[in-house]
Amino acid sequence: MPKKVEIAYSYDPQQGHAGLTAELKILDPKLIGKEATFTIKRFVKVKDSRPVNKSKDLFKHKFTACSETETINIPPHVLHERPFGYNGTKIKIRCFGKLTINDRLIRKDTSTEKDLPTVSLKKPKITRSTKKLIDPKDVFSFTKNLMAIPAHNKLATLCLLVIGAVIMVVNMMIGIHDEFSPRYATYLYSQVNSDGESSSPIVKALFGCGAIGVAIWLAIKRQLRQYMTFRFKPITGLIDRGTERNVSDLIQGISRTNLKDVTLRIVACNLEKGKYVRGSGSNRRTVSFSVPKRGVLLYSKDVKLIPKNQPVEQYFLDPVSFEPMFKALYPPNIVSKSHGLFVYWEVQLIHNEFVDQELEGDTTQFKVDDFFTA
Repeated sequence: MPKKVEIAYSYDPQQGHAGLTAELKILDPKLIGKEATFTIKRFVKVKDSRPVNKSKDLFKHKFTACSETETINIPPHVLHERPFGYNGTKIKIRCFGKLTINDRLIRKDTSTEKDLPTVSLKKPKITRSTKKLIDPKDVFSFTKNLMAIPAHNKLATLCLLVIGAVIMVVNMMIGIHDEFSPRYATYLYSQVNSDGESSSPIVKALFGCGAIGVAIWLAIKRQLRQYMTFRFKPITGLIDRGTERNVSDLIQGISRTNLKDVTLRIVACNLEKGKYVRGSGSNRRTVSFSVPKRGVLLYSKDVKLIPKNQPVEQYFLDPVSFEPMFKALYPPNIVSKSHGLFVYWEVQLIHNEFVDQELEGDTTQFKVDDFFTA
């Protein structure tokens, strides 16, 4: 079947971000005079059997197809975002133009798509385990950590343990009751799902206990981190490939107890973000994911002892360069807060007796164009 419409791009690098035009070709004379829409989209496809995909319109132009060729000047802001294609483990990102013509005669729109002309990014191969780098196993002594935090945090931790245990026991008792009671006498968990199929209240209660347990444990770890203060100092200026800062200029902190055999690391990575669906009926839920990729170690130093009440930063006076991050990571390619390719970096203070400290860095100060440089 012959094509009815086509898209062709032309780009003049001398005009910078204002140099892209789209030539829309109407090959079928019957389409002349029809209402049309040309849209440039950034689209995230989630690689899953039940994906939740997401797209973002970067530009939209509605017009009437008055001739065989329509030329559209793409606004500078579209190229200013430097859209590019990405094919990762969990997501695939396309940036493309779509021409749609409202063909009422056949009651179906005529449309075509074509990827934007984008740069080819060549990044080095990363062999290290990104998950272990970004999310190292947190080994600590609960008793020692509990004794090192202030009294009100101790009390909050113990209360969370008791409350969490009580809630989970009560939740399981309700699940058991609802499992063996007549349908009209259940308290919380139905014996059927939204599709009218049989469903086990005990299984639902187990899932509920799991969610409660995770939430309580995260709250407890927040309390256990109070053995010290640890935060970023204000970071001024733009961070680019040539930026080099002393670690002591980035962080500050004081511990209430001696810290022995401490490791401080600065790490960075890309994050592939998206959503997918799991379950069915009343158990249907949307799951968000954030998968670290291409981990980069920017700085690491071991210290035998940091005495209590001493500024932590004075033990890390060394410089750190951000150049390896710009060389290894792909630029951000974002559709929404939940979908796309992100740049992430953090400072980690790792200790085998106490809960690790983590500071998530601000990425808005990065010079994005430097990620495109080989």
